[in-house]
Amino acid sequence: MSLRAIPLFLALTAATAAQADEPIGDQQGFGLMQKYHCQQCHTIDKNLSGPSLRAIAKHYASDPNAREEVAANILNGSSGAWGPLPMPPVPVSKEDLRPLVDWILSLTSG
Repeated sequence: MSLRAIPLFLALTAATAAQADEPIGDQQGFGLMQKYHCQQCHTIDKNLSGPSLRAIAKHYASDPNAREEVAANILNGSSGAWGPLPMPPVPVSKEDLRPLVDWILSLTSG
């Protein structure tokens, strides 16, 4: 790699990393909900058999471990935290898990 190409390579790498950390929008969030059938138990702002996504976001708003806890609950399921019905494990791909969790946690207002 030439010395002139290095700054361009570093700029492209930084831009790619920044995009990976940007939260997804509602359209992509809804798409992930549909892909993994989350809407069968959750809506944005009303409780169904599971809590609303806004309630989840508000519950974890001040928790520094929120991302890891919500991801673990999705992947492993949970029981008793939101009522008597257990949440089954959901096999969300590694590529989709972080964007889905970050989107859910971004839904604190509305």
